[in-house]
Amino acid sequence: MLFAQTVWKSSQGTVTFTKQASADWTLEANQDRISDSVWITPANNQSLFNIRKENAYVTNSPVGTLWVFGTTDTFATQEYKSFVSLSGGNPQSLIGKNLVLKLVAENIYLDIKILTYGGSNSGGGFSYIRATSSGGTTSVITSAGPTVFNLEQNYLNPFNPTTTISFTLEQKALTTLKIYDIVGREVATLVNEVLEAGVYHQQQFNASNLASGVYFARLVSGNKSQLRKLMLIK
Repeated sequence: MLFAQTVWKSSQGTVTFTKQASADWTLEANQDRISDSVWITPANNQSLFNIRKENAYVTNSPVGTLWVFGTTDTFATQEYKSFVSLSGGNPQSLIGKNLVLKLVAENIYLDIKILTYGGSNSGGGFSYIRATSSGGTTSVITSAGPTVFNLEQNYLNPFNPTTTISFTLEQKALTTLKIYDIVGREVATLVNEVLEAGVYHQQQFNASNLASGVYFARLVSGNKSQLRKLMLIK
């Protein structure tokens, strides 16, 4: 299957984003509005989150993004993770390292390097330099995307109250991703639409209205289905 990916290289143009310590993260000037779906900012005592989709940082923020070490020269062969997973819970360890940021919804890959990252209680000072579309883009048509049916284990697990569920499809089909409790009652529908293969799909599950316990995520696409166990601990 052929599909398009867009690459923003730092060699084609960059922009520096800075949020000063204790600055109001609700103001546009203190948000890096990278695309229609991803607006990155940190609050004054939290890690990064996507203010376009989230009200505050949660375990898997910034939602709609995936990250990896390296540059866009090898973007297609990398194994992407959430920001928290990549940093191992220590975002300061990423300062000065070459990273690739994937904007999941738009299938855009861009070079990024964190310059400064204040501690959790130091007012949220933060800065990075990243590639920008205004410097030129590279569209890549490839058949190397995932075309296997696979429901990955949610991250984090156990979780409270949000977790991210990722999956890939074998072929384009009507796809559902639903959550069930221990006795088989449906408690949430995360996906119910026709989705493409060749793409890493990602959904966030917010269980703030549910009790602690075991739940199950069930992915159904075409004539295939897969189940994963989720553990909610509050």
